[in-house]
Amino acid sequence: MHAETSPAKRSFRVDEFAARNSISRSQVYIEVKEGRLNARKVGSATLITIEDESAWLASLPPAKSPVAA
Repeated sequence: MHAETSPAKRSFRVDEFAARNSISRSQVYIEVKEGRLNARKVGSATLITIEDESAWLASLPPAKSPVAA
């Protein structure tokens, strides 16, 4: 029997994307609605490509450092 390696996943459903990025499903849909995140439809499935995930992450503003007291 041959050991097969599956290719790296290239797109994610909303639930997967939310879990990967520690945000809620609702926030994913907000990001799409506001045009900050691209999504694609295949039938009834909403998919986000790994390229769109990378672009979205790169577009996020940096976190501000907490002010030392």
